[in-house]
Amino acid sequence: MIVRGISIARLRFLPFRWQAVLALSLLTAAYLVHFYYCAMSALPEFSELFVNSDMYGNLQWARQITEQGWLNPHPYHHFVDFMKEVAPYETWMRWYGGEAIFQRSPLFTYVLAAFLKLSPNLLFYHLFQCLSGVLLCALIGILARVTFENRAIGWLAFAISGIYAPFYVYAWPLIRDFLSWNIIVASMLTLTLWWRAWNVRPPSWRLSMLTGFLLGLGFLSRETFSPIIMLGFLLMAVKSFRHQSYRPFLSAVIFTALTVSPLAYRNAMAGAPLLSSSNRFAECFIVGNAASGEPHLPSLPVEFGDLLRKSDGKKWAVIRETLATHRDHPMGLVTLQIRKVLALFDPFEASDNLSYYFMEDISPLVRWGLPHWLILIPGIGGLLLGIRRRDTRQIWFWLFMFTMLAGLASTRPISRYRQTLALLWIPWCSYFVVSAWEAARQGHARRNVSLALGFLVVGWCLCLGPLARHPRSHYHRPLEYDLAAYIYELQGEKENARWIRERYDERMRNSRPRNQ
Repeated sequence: MIVRGISIARLRFLPFRWQAVLALSLLTAAYLVHFYYCAMSALPEFSELFVNSDMYGNLQWARQITEQGWLNPHPYHHFVDFMKEVAPYETWMRWYGGEAIFQRSPLFTYVLAAFLKLSPNLLFYHLFQCLSGVLLCALIGILARVTFENRAIGWLAFAISGIYAPFYVYAWPLIRDFLSWNIIVASMLTLTLWWRAWNVRPPSWRLSMLTGFLLGLGFLSRETFSPIIMLGFLLMAVKSFRHQSYRPFLSAVIFTALTVSPLAYRNAMAGAPLLSSSNRFAECFIVGNAASGEPHLPSLPVEFGDLLRKSDGKKWAVIRETLATHRDHPMGLVTLQIRKVLALFDPFEASDNLSYYFMEDISPLVRWGLPHWLILIPGIGGLLLGIRRRDTRQIWFWLFMFTMLAGLASTRPISRYRQTLALLWIPWCSYFVVSAWEAARQGHARRNVSLALGFLVVGWCLCLGPLARHPRSHYHRPLEYDLAAYIYELQGEKENARWIRERYDERMRNSRPRNQ
């Protein structure tokens, strides 16, 4: 077992509170540097000009909320180019279930609308979102510290989060993921504290209230949070039944319902189903599970339009018709799911809003940060180590991983979707590393250390070798570079426009095989 008192990251000449202040100050400085590089580039104009992106759709929706009021009876529906090729706007609205239904879970857009009420300058929200990256890293560190009851693991998880490149990538664009990641980690933390409180006494009403509040926010931020709530309530009910004390569980349920109640009230007033928070299930499921679908490329299956027309956008009909595309090849669906799992190991970051590789040319924090594949393998090692030790402290990690994987199975694991799993890989990575470090210190566990190192080397070699299925030429798409050059030219910055085009040409030259 890990020795609790050892802290490999501890600065012994400082009290703990000053260690925390120093670490948070350094991380805040890093995110402010990232914000500066992004703000001084063409990125601030992307949300206005990248019409086919979720960033543009979220911005238009938030502006509409400020005009219509908080009930937003006629929410904005983003009608992008691929949709126009499939069917007219009226048909899409029928498939969606009517114009009153939100197109996406609304919490992020309402937060953005609140900022727009205060100031139309989007840089204030971008700054807020970048600084919330500091909160995310701190929450991950605290979650790891509380779950594994080890300060070294907590510090290491905080440090890894602070230099994890994808967090910097998604701290800028106006999409809901970064907000939902904070809520997911905070929910896991309060659930862990709620569960552990039973070892002494029933959880306090304050902790139960906070747990329910965060679960409700999770549902408002991401529709796929609903299975987490249902499974979480089931485990909480079992725990309460065993201790014959139901007040903490009921308090969490009540506060979850209260948090979700504004959505139910708005839907009742607008004439939408009470708990509807998104209408994108049909297209996401078809894209991720149709026979001709690609695991993590932003391309539409050839059956996409036909499946929507056959099912008329109805959820169960969509599932039935999509699965029927595998009728001639029954193992095709299984093969597709396996390809999705393998795609998690591919270093390629498939983007649909903002290219990870374009962001490398904008911010040094992205360019020099830790990539996903580097923390994935030790993260899996930590997962397997916890299962081997039957470490029930990780019960909420396992629950969230199960629901996250189920969510990925229903769609395609593009970059920003698979980053949700990084919220688990980072604490597990720290658990794995600190456990190996302690085994090495003990001296008599050299075999375990050798196995751990061998596991890492083999896993990383697989990621960079046979599991890296996409050629380097696919990594860099011209869209962001062309748009950035166009923005620079509009602003009269011709030197920057020339530089960004040359940078793309250089990227493409370096990504071609040497024999070409």
